Amino acid sequence: MCENAKILCPYCLTREIDPAQAICSACYSKEDKWERGSWDDLRKRKNADEIQMFTIAKKVDEAFQIPENEAYACIEKHEMIQAEALEREMEAFHRRRILCMVEIFSKIDCGILFSGYVELDTYFKNVWDYAHQRIAAEQLREVQEYLRSQIPWKSLSSQRMDLGAELLNFWCGEDELDWGYSQYFEIAAGNLKPFLAMTLFTEILCKHFPDVMSAPVKRLSSKL
Repeated sequence: MCENAKILCPYCLTREIDPAQAICSACYSKEDKWERGSWDDLRKRKNADEIQMFTIAKKVDEAFQIPENEAYACIEKHEMIQAEALEREMEAFHRRRILCMVEIFSKIDCGILFSGYVELDTYFKNVWDYAHQRIAAEQLREVQEYLRSQIPWKSLSSQRMDLGAELLNFWCGEDELDWGYSQYFEIAAGNLKPFLAMTLFTEILCKHFPDVMSAPVKRLSSKL
């Protein structure tokens, strides 16, 4: 990326910014104190490609959090039919996230996690089938546990341990991912950035979520 090139703020899609800003000052001003601190930390990285990768990751996560938060609100008000509809929307979105990650993993040499040759094509094919609702989670979990047993965890660096955890768990649901279910791509970006070009991560994310990329962030755009 050219250091002097301006881009549209990914969040509002209206104001030009320096890529190192991540988001424009107007969008930044609408964030709460905790989120502003997160943006401040991101800006300190000084790497435009890294900043853009995390900004796009956060934007896709924001799109998922909209129905997630609405579903929680409906449950609190005992509006269960609407809550169930929102949960189905979240599940469909998560399946898109899984398929996006399958493509991202296709660009990473995950063989570095294993002491010997381990065939991963079947695993990724099963994940693909799971995302298309062709197999149940139980069938995929069997392959997951086999792969887990083949990774020499104690001899791995912290970066490779994060890669291994991401490889095994990216298709899982909220029970396994916990808060990573909401901040899915932001966490994935942190775990995977040592293993592939950050521009490639961003490119694949944009490819799988063109609807998210072409719209402003709903949470911020609703704030006057």
